[in-house]
Parts: sequence; C-alpha cells; structure tokens
Amino acid sequence: MAALEKIQEKTFWPIHIEHWQASGQSQAAYCRQHDLCPQKFGYWKRKSTVKPTTSPTGFTRIRVDEGISPDLAIGLSLRFNDGTRLEGITQDTMSCIQPLLELLR
Repeated sequence: MAALEKIQEKTFWPIHIEHWQASGQSQAAYCRQHDLCPQKFGYWKRKSTVKPTTSPTGFTRIRVDEGISPDLAIGLSLRFNDGTRLEGITQDTMSCIQPLLELLR
C-alpha cells in the first residue's frame, strides 16, 4: 500500500467512526448506508482513539506530585492543562467543587 493511501486511511476511518457514534445507528446500518466494509470498520473502531463525545465517562487522568510532604499539603489541589489551579479543596469545600468545575468547562 502506498504511503499516501495509508495516510488517507488513517484519516478516513476515524472520521467515519466519529460520525457513526453521533448517528445513533448500529454499526451494520451505518456501514450499509455508507457502503463501508463492516470488517474494516470494526478493525479501525478497535484501533481508533476516538472517544464518544455524547456521553463522557466522568473520569480523567491525575498526576500525584511526589515532592509534596503530606503534613505541608492543605487539602486537594487540581491543576488543569490551561494552567488554572484549584487549591485547598477539603471535605468542607467539596460541595462547591462540582458547580465550580461545571462553570469552568
């Protein structure tokens, strides 16, 4: 397979997988409608890193800073990729966190 065909295939399938997830159709129905090979579709679906955008899992990756001494840390701290930080999250302030996170999204 030529290099250009490989590149096209790597962009073609993820786009179809994303559209299928948004369509609400079964995989078979989507493949029939778009004249796609169901086996190739299944292969690329398994290989794909595309996540469904309609139903987030609620999980995220976290990293624990090893250099912080437990007796110096006051509550939980969250640092987001854009540089935003939430510090001092304790059991007493936990009820404020969910609405605050919703606002920041």
